[in-house]
Amino acid sequence: MRIVEHQVIHRNPWPNHRAESYSGTTICRTRDAAGDPWLLAAFRVGSARMSPDGSIAVHRSRDEGRTWEPAASPFLHPPDLPTKMTHPVGASMAGPQIGASTDGTIVLAAARMWIVPPGSPGWDADAAGLIDADTLIARGTLDGGWEAPIVVDGRRTLDEWAIPCGPPHPLGAGRWLFPVERHARTHVPEWLRGYHAFALRSGDDGRTWPEQPAMPNDEDRVVAHYDQRVARLPDGRIASVIWAHDVVRDQTLTARIAWSDDDGGTWSATHDTGIVGGPLNPIAMPDGRLVVTYPRRTAPRGIRARVSPDGGRSWGPETILFDEASGRLVGRSTDTQAPREDDPALWGSMWGWTFGQPVPVALGDGTVGVCFFGQVEDRMPAVHFLRLALDDADVTPVSRPRGGTS
Repeated sequence: MRIVEHQVIHRNPWPNHRAESYSGTTICRTRDAAGDPWLLAAFRVGSARMSPDGSIAVHRSRDEGRTWEPAASPFLHPPDLPTKMTHPVGASMAGPQIGASTDGTIVLAAARMWIVPPGSPGWDADAAGLIDADTLIARGTLDGGWEAPIVVDGRRTLDEWAIPCGPPHPLGAGRWLFPVERHARTHVPEWLRGYHAFALRSGDDGRTWPEQPAMPNDEDRVVAHYDQRVARLPDGRIASVIWAHDVVRDQTLTARIAWSDDDGGTWSATHDTGIVGGPLNPIAMPDGRLVVTYPRRTAPRGIRARVSPDGGRSWGPETILFDEASGRLVGRSTDTQAPREDDPALWGSMWGWTFGQPVPVALGDGTVGVCFFGQVEDRMPAVHFLRLALDDADVTPVSRPRGGTS
């Protein structure tokens, strides 16, 4: 796998005047009424990673990522929509996820979050002040703009909240599958074990989302199946790649994958990929290869990619796309996989992450575009776009699943 192009989608135009932090990058490819392809990238921008001034910006490219320009966003400000609870603070926006169907429908979702400042009633450092959240969804097209957003509150009780965890994925014929996750509120005993992965399904091209089938979960509630993202394989199955985390020991495990042959209604047992990192973002290429891009949080830290020739059952070598220590783009294979015993705990480190969320998109010439946020070379925070060329060596199997787990 080779990096053949690098572009900056956005960076702070006035770094000496104001602070800007980026996270939650996401990207999709769509077409306008004339049939011309466009890329849409969305990202969270605010003065800090969990600041209460978070908003969702959208940029677009009409030349497959070579140049970018700002576009309209339905979430530059939190919409004034009904909530199930009252809050002492205003809402901010985070965690954008975007998808597009072949007929030009675009679905952009984001988490609406209520974040209290340190020292306030309800402040919890483990949750960075987050006291509540729900999911907002906006539907639109390139030519028609955005429709009014709707609230989809997937919580089962007032002791939890539900937020997007993966891009909405078109299934064809106006059907969509949208990965979401429930989190217990921090006042609940052992609240991290209250995690539950599920999906929203739409049958009317994203206008409503009445179905909420479960996604792969650990019945013992020890291993959280975080941030599941999905891709349609050539044989029609849906693959869900899973950032697995032992919430009792606060230890990230090697990533897992599961498959569904009924459009996300039910799922297979999960299988160990052997991949260290997450969240993992998949894209199925027209030639059948499954590409995943992901951040590696264990040293050496950075952004990596791997390719599977068989829908996630075996994987080629890992490619370093970005090395966090040097701030450089790399584009070479590595055999570095094993985690270290002194790796930082997830909840103790995630609020300070300065890079991540590399989301791939298949481009028209057979290359892969990747959108991510990070501090590259000049160490200025920015949202980046890479173009990757795939090689035959990318799919030489070097790891296979080590049996099913639950």
